[in-house]
Amino acid sequence: MLEFLKRLFKNQDQDLTFVIFDDDPESSTSYNFKPSRLWNLFYISLLTVTIIVLLFVMFTPVSGLLYNRQDAQLRERVIEVSQKVQALRDSLEARDTQLAEMQEVITTGDDTAFSINEGSSVAMQSGNQKKSELDFTSEVSNKGVLSQNEIIFSNIFEQAPEFPTDYPVDGTFTRGFKPENGHYGIDIATKQGTSFKAIADGAIINQDWTVNYGYVLHVQHSNGIITVYKHAASVSKSIGDIVLKGDILGTAGDVGVLSSGPHLHLEIWKNGVPQNPNTYLIKS
Repeated sequence: MLEFLKRLFKNQDQDLTFVIFDDDPESSTSYNFKPSRLWNLFYISLLTVTIIVLLFVMFTPVSGLLYNRQDAQLRERVIEVSQKVQALRDSLEARDTQLAEMQEVITTGDDTAFSINEGSSVAMQSGNQKKSELDFTSEVSNKGVLSQNEIIFSNIFEQAPEFPTDYPVDGTFTRGFKPENGHYGIDIATKQGTSFKAIADGAIINQDWTVNYGYVLHVQHSNGIITVYKHAASVSKSIGDIVLKGDILGTAGDVGVLSSGPHLHLEIWKNGVPQNPNTYLIKS
């Protein structure tokens, strides 16, 4: 059949005779035709069928089905992109808020005021001034006894934190301090829900949740040191809480868009400059 079509196409301008033989050898029927006419008929038929299909698709409910499917796919993509944009916007706003709070703490030194849960307001004096006493603005009971938080708070900022100290969480070191790549701390892989602890005495100056990092805690220590804990699944401390070295701050987890597995991210800042946490820590 293919050879026959090739021959028709090759000899389309010549007159050909098509002979049909019956069962009787003496009887036969012959037809004279030009292959070019047959090909023209084929092209016209193909064009006609194409036009009919296009008209059918354009002016029947079939077109609505096709367009609706495309619209649905486009709508899904638009929704997906808008959700990603909103998540990025929320993350940027949270980052800007954190940076502003950290900048305020850094620029004001150790004079940051904390609101104590028991109703006492304490003002921290700068460690550079090395005063022997702190000025308290607090409500004293009728017996003139200071609250437990005030007593703890008056002592933790009189001396520098003790370093090196143990890791804040039991786990495996996975990623180091690379400020040139925007990684200002270290990552410690651990099991989901493992508790992490404060590495030094201090006070909670910020507690927030972000899309990129999950729960984030900022702890102010003496000597202008701030520690930051990221990718927490839960936190057990609030802004203004006084924490001692070894106190549980929360649990680590696989939380945040930038998380690649259950771990704790730890940053240490001193006077606004990121520090390599490995110089402050020892593996227990």
